[in-house]
Amino acid sequence: MYAYKETMTLDNPQQLTLRVPLPFLKGKKVEVLIIVEEDETDYVSQNKALMQQIELSMQTHQQHGGYQPTDEEMNAILSV
Repeated sequence: MYAYKETMTLDNPQQLTLRVPLPFLKGKKVEVLIIVEEDETDYVSQNKALMQQIELSMQTHQQHGGYQPTDEEMNAILSV
C-alpha cells in the first residue's frame, strides 16, 4: 500500500500534476480519492449574518472605535 498526501490549487481542473509521481504499475487496479477543500470565502460571502458582522466591524474600524485591549492584554498578546 502507498500513501501520499499533497495539497494544491488547480489552475486547470482538467489536468492534475503532482510534485511526486505515484508508483502505479501497468495493469494494476488503482483507487484514487480526490478531496476538494471548500473555499471559505464562498461560505462567508453567502452567509448574510457574517457579511453584516464584517460590515459592522469595518465601520467600527474606520471610526477608530470598538474594543481596545488593556495594557496587560496587549503585553500578553505581544509576548507570545
